[in-house]
Amino acid sequence: MNDVLTLYPGGYPVHIDVPQRQVDGAGTALRFALPPRGVNFPLSHAHETKLVVALEGSLALRTGANEPRPLLRPGQAMLLEAGTAHRIAQYGDRPALVGIALWPGAVEEAFRLLERMVAQRGFEHAAVAALFARYGVRWDAAIVSGGHAAALDVTSFRAAARALPPALRERLADCWREWLPPA
Repeated sequence: MNDVLTLYPGGYPVHIDVPQRQVDGAGTALRFALPPRGVNFPLSHAHETKLVVALEGSLALRTGANEPRPLLRPGQAMLLEAGTAHRIAQYGDRPALVGIALWPGAVEEAFRLLERMVAQRGFEHAAVAALFARYGVRWDAAIVSGGHAAALDVTSFRAAARALPPALRERLADCWREWLPPA
């Protein structure tokens, strides 16, 4: 059974599929749905490498003001090195299911604290940005609207998953089995 977090009032739930405690802090994995025209927070993780996977539907990834935006189809993935500013958007006419793996997994605690903070006092941009900053996560629109797009390669989840810590890779392949093509 996974944990389900609500990070924004009325927003989509975030499922923690692999909590960091299950893999000795090696990483964490989560998933969330994006409705048509839905986007996530614009982020940059100073300490974590991030794997983005289209589990269902299609995703467009923005990493700077430059076009084209890499497009992920179901089962496709992209690795984002620490420090890569990015924003994930649903693409096409049907909802998308986004899979995310982050390693190391310490940032998971920021998401858990954010849920408690939002439940207690609502969503306050400055407070959220300050919380994220304590975990090395920068959150603001300027990080993806300016600058240059990172050179990113679209690949299969199986190929990209080789970069994951082994314990996280094994748990994740099992958790996301229903959405990913067989090996």
